[in-house]
Amino acid sequence: MALKTRVFVSDVDNLGDGRYCAGMGVEMIGFPIEASHKRYVSPDKFKEIAGWLAGIKFVGEVYESAEINFDDYEAIDVVVTDNAALINDLSKSTKPLIYKIAVSDFDEAEQQMSLLDHQVDYFLLEFSEELSEESMKKIHALTEEYKVFIAGGFNEDSVNTLLETAKPEGIALKGGSEVAVGINTFDGLVEVIEAIEDWS
Repeated sequence: MALKTRVFVSDVDNLGDGRYCAGMGVEMIGFPIEASHKRYVSPDKFKEIAGWLAGIKFVGEVYESAEINFDDYEAIDVVVTDNAALINDLSKSTKPLIYKIAVSDFDEAEQQMSLLDHQVDYFLLEFSEELSEESMKKIHALTEEYKVFIAGGFNEDSVNTLLETAKPEGIALKGGSEVAVGINTFDGLVEVIEAIEDWS
């Protein structure tokens, strides 16, 4: 399955999400690897899930402390954080780094991006409200300078407009919850991914 853009799905804590994402052509799936996270994935659980999946990159989600033993998570390819205080330490891991910014003001976001650009590989801009055409154009101004993934602010009806107008590096979605073994609540993830299937 091919998708029109790169896709990162975060908060994966079960094999069902992982298999669905791998089968649909998602490029990266993220695992919360800090014990304090409510969806924490232990090293043993991570190895169990990762062992069943092929052709997909694994992202370690680190938000509170850089004191993660990545030797326990050997298959992690990429690291994501929203904590600027951790960037110096996490950038020493030699793994590509994604920095997540909750955007409330474009100028402030751009200021952060210009300061951190030399230390991170991608920015993930997270929006809590539906993106207007004007906002998409502002994002496009950023995507011309930086490698940007977009999270939030779109749904299955607007995602293709976002891709055409803002031209991001990719989009980010959240994994669902496993309410029973093999039964997941994907919360809009399936609809968005189906909307960006590339049938050409």
